[in-house]
Amino acid sequence: MSYKYPLIKPSVGTEELKEIEKVFVSGWLTQGPYVKKFEEQIANYVKAKYAVAVTSCTTALYLSLKVLGIGEGDKVIVPDFTFPATANAVIELGAKPVLVDVNEDCGLDLNELKRALYIHKDVKALILVHPFGHALDVKLYEEMISELNLDIPIIEDAATALGSICNGKFAGNMSNIGCFSFHPRKLITTGEGGMIVLNDEELYEKIRVLRDHGKDKSGTFVTNSLNFRMSDIQAAIGVVQLSKLEKKIEKRRKLAEVYHKLLRDVLPHINPLKEKQGCRSTYQSYIVRLPQKWSKYQNFIINHMRKEYNIEVQIGTYALHMLPAFKDFIVNSYLSMSENLSKTTLTLPLYEGLEEEDIEYIVHSLALVCKIL
Repeated sequence: MSYKYPLIKPSVGTEELKEIEKVFVSGWLTQGPYVKKFEEQIANYVKAKYAVAVTSCTTALYLSLKVLGIGEGDKVIVPDFTFPATANAVIELGAKPVLVDVNEDCGLDLNELKRALYIHKDVKALILVHPFGHALDVKLYEEMISELNLDIPIIEDAATALGSICNGKFAGNMSNIGCFSFHPRKLITTGEGGMIVLNDEELYEKIRVLRDHGKDKSGTFVTNSLNFRMSDIQAAIGVVQLSKLEKKIEKRRKLAEVYHKLLRDVLPHINPLKEKQGCRSTYQSYIVRLPQKWSKYQNFIINHMRKEYNIEVQIGTYALHMLPAFKDFIVNSYLSMSENLSKTTLTLPLYEGLEEEDIEYIVHSLALVCKIL
């Protein structure tokens, strides 16, 4: 179903079509020069040494785990409040997600992480999810791991956070490996697609081999792997999209401020997720949190906004331990905040095509629905 106000409208047009036409004329439709160009531009943007374009952020996570040696039976810490792809990448390698609770800002909770690491001293990796375009301060997690005398690599699931910054560092380039998504709900899109960024040359070369059926630079198949390559058609779109990113971020941040003010004035009991001091959020999604007493009305609000006002509203994201697919992977039992957030968060429309009057309509429509409760 199409809505007058969807969650997001991808901003693609004639510039992208012109670049695609160049790819068609070249006759090189699979991985080629545009992929290399897109990789270099992403690496330069986030100030990383290397970037590897792949088919999705999910496969980016999968390859990142694999190149770090994660395999059958290994434990990997995953925040419980996230999209299922984060944990699925772990499971598909035969490893076991250790689901850990988040804090009220939707990021992995430091105290719960410490608790999990005391219990599971054999954890082999940690996936941090930057939530909804808000960058985490990864240094805090690194310091905790160091204090516990552990050596655990961190993979940043920065699917929503291209362009997000905390303390002068870009999300995705704060730790060992970072993964981005170019799904249409993200700030820039290639239709489907993902990117891995890192600074370790050895890991970079290994990922390049794994991306292409296990084939090295000489064309020799040195290991077993699958095809995770991005096409030049997708990369051509990405090159144009990336050139627009900073303007998109600027517009979204302005729109987020409009949301902030209207919510303060009209719905002060509904709290938006905001950026932290010293950080720049891209507001990939505009997330609000309902009062706890309204948690039972979450679905009612979503459905009413859609049917009565033609506004697409969605949950924030999932508490993994509540989904049937993850019933066998509940390793850490302290998941109350994740469960709470899954029942009280809403995603409101936010994209560059919105204007102030559109957001006024959305907020006032939400206020009318809330009056019914």
